[in-house]
Amino acid sequence: MRMPFKVCTVVQGSTLPVFLRNLAAAKVDSTLVELRADSIKGFEEEDINTLKKNASVHSVFTFRHVKEGGLFTGESKEQKSILKTAFSSGFDYIDVSLGNPVVKQLSLKDKKKLLLSYHDYKATPSADKLESIIDKMRKESPAVIKIATLVTSPKDVFVLADLLKKKKDKEKLIVIGMGEMGKLTRIMFPVMGSYLTYASAEGKKIAPGLMSFKEMQSIYNIITKS
Repeated sequence: MRMPFKVCTVVQGSTLPVFLRNLAAAKVDSTLVELRADSIKGFEEEDINTLKKNASVHSVFTFRHVKEGGLFTGESKEQKSILKTAFSSGFDYIDVSLGNPVVKQLSLKDKKKLLLSYHDYKATPSADKLESIIDKMRKESPAVIKIATLVTSPKDVFVLADLLKKKKDKEKLIVIGMGEMGKLTRIMFPVMGSYLTYASAEGKKIAPGLMSFKEMQSIYNIITKS
């Protein structure tokens, strides 16, 4: 049984040719991909059109700085220039981290493509803190809000689940528990209303707890049959 929710396959590659090969492979099973352009060494503004041309499916463009938990190690002004160009390049969404100055410089038109994200790679904050963070994100009027935190206990899963239950009507909210203990949230939460979930390309271990599309499909089939 095909999963009844959106699955976004994460595509990475250390060089542009490697990235494009990985993208081609991901498109075999996926109709939605996250283009982790920050994984490409020497990625330039001129390469954005190449990614868009080769995507040919729904796509999220991400160019996250290492200071934000991403892979880009260059100058912030270069990141800013690439992100701003991406907004006019035809991607469905552009992922920008909460607190990045680019957010304040976006037009209302741009914000219709803004996937505003918050990541905590060390822990899951308290429920009160997470609600405060989401309220701050809502004030920026993004198209999608993403919350991803490291899960280290069952309590963290309940905190994130409660956050999802408080989602506003028609709001596109993504909630993800990272790490091995958060693995099942990647299937559970979309069923509960999380806007989408992420999967890795087959055989690509990108982050702890991030399953491949086929692995996720297999687990979903087992759950639904039990």
